Amino acid sequence: MSAVKKVNLTPDEMRTAKNAAAAEKTLAAANKLLLAANQTAAEAKQTLEAKQIIATQKEDSANKARAAYERAVEMNATANQEMVAAKEAGELARADAEAASIAKTIAAQEAATAKKWAAEQAMLRAQEASAAKKAQAEARKKAAAEAAALRAAEAEARKLAAQQAAAAKQAETDKKKKAAEEAAEIKKAEAEARKLAAQQATAAKKAEAEAKKQATAEAATLKKAEAATRRLAALQAAAEKKAAAEAHKQAAKEAAAVKQAEAEARKIAAQQEAAEKQAEAEARKQAAQEAALIKKAEAESKKIAAQEAAAERKLAAEQAKIAAQELAAAKKAEAEARKAAAAQAKQIAQEEAAARKAAATLKKAAADARKAALALPEPFWPFPDEEIKEVSSASP
Repeated sequence: MSAVKKVNLTPDEMRTAKNAAAAEKTLAAANKLLLAANQTAAEAKQTLEAKQIIATQKEDSANKARAAYERAVEMNATANQEMVAAKEAGELARADAEAASIAKTIAAQEAATAKKWAAEQAMLRAQEASAAKKAQAEARKKAAAEAAALRAAEAEARKLAAQQAAAAKQAETDKKKKAAEEAAEIKKAEAEARKLAAQQATAAKKAEAEAKKQATAEAATLKKAEAATRRLAALQAAAEKKAAAEAHKQAAKEAAAVKQAEAEARKIAAQQEAAEKQAEAEARKQAAQEAALIKKAEAESKKIAAQEAAAERKLAAEQAKIAAQELAAAKKAEAEARKAAAAQAKQIAQEEAAARKAAATLKKAAADARKAALALPEPFWPFPDEEIKEVSSASP
C-alpha cells in the first residue's frame, strides 16, 4: 500500500518537471528571438550611420558649391577694382567706367541673388535630409519595436517584414525622387550660372561698344588727347577681355563643379540604393530566421504536448493497474474477513454449545444435589425413641 501512495504523488511531480522543461525551452527560443532583434537593430544602426555619412557628403558638396559662389563674388570684386582703376586713369572714360560699374553692380546683384537662392536650396536640402534622417530613425525605432513584438506571435513577424519591405520600397522611391529633384536643381543652377555669364558677357560687350563710341567722340572733340584716349581704350579693352576670360573661366569652373556635384549625388544615390537593398535583404533574412525559430518552437511545443499526453496515458494505465491491484487486495481482504468471521462464528457456536453443555451439567449436578439433600438418612441402631422423634419432627 505504501508503493501505491508514492505512485499517486508522481503525476504532479512529472507534470511540474515537464512544465519547467517547456518553460526553459520557450525562454531559450525567446532569447534567440531577442538576439535576432538586437542584430536587426545593430544592422539598422549601421544603415543609419551610412546614411549619415552620405548626408555629410551632401553637405560637403553644398559647401563646395557655396565656396564656388564665394570665389565668383571675389572675382567679381576684383573686376570691380580693375574697373575702378580704369576709371581713375582718366576722366575721358568716366561714362564708360560708370556703365561698366553699373553692369558689374547688376551682375553682383544677380550673383548675390543666385547665392541667396543657392543658400536657400542648400538649407532646404539640409532640412529635408534632417527630416528624412529623423523619419528614418523613427522608422528604425518602430521596426525594432515591431521586431521585439515578433517574439509574441508569427503573424506579427510577417506583418513587420511586410511593413519593412514597404518602407524600404517607399524610401527607395523617395530617394530616387529626391535625387531627381536635386539633379534638376543642379541643372537649373547651371543654367542660371550660364545665363548670368551670358548677361555679364553681353554687358561687357555693351560697355566695350559704349567705350569705343565715347572714344570716337572724344577723338573728334579732343584731338590732343587722342593718344591718351587710344591708350585708355586699349587698357579698357584688355581689362574687359581679361574680365570676360575670367568670367568664362569661372563659368567653366562652376559647370565643372556642378557636374562633379551631380556625379557625387548619383554616386551617393547608388550607395543609398545598395544600402537599402542590403537592409531589405537582411530584413527578409531576419524574418525568415525568426519564422524558422517560431516554427521550431511550435514543433518543440507539439513534441512536449505529445510527450505529456503519452506520460498522462502511461500514468492513467499505471493508476488503472494500481486500482485493479487495490480492488484485488480489497476482495482478498474481504474474503479473509469473511473467513475470519466464519471461524469466529464457529468458535462462538462451539463456545455456546460448551456453555450449554456446562450449564446442563451444572443443572444436573444441582438437581442431584437437591435430590441428595431431600433423601432421608438411614437410622442407625440402637438409638432411643426420643431422638428418633426429634429427627422426624425436624425433617420437612
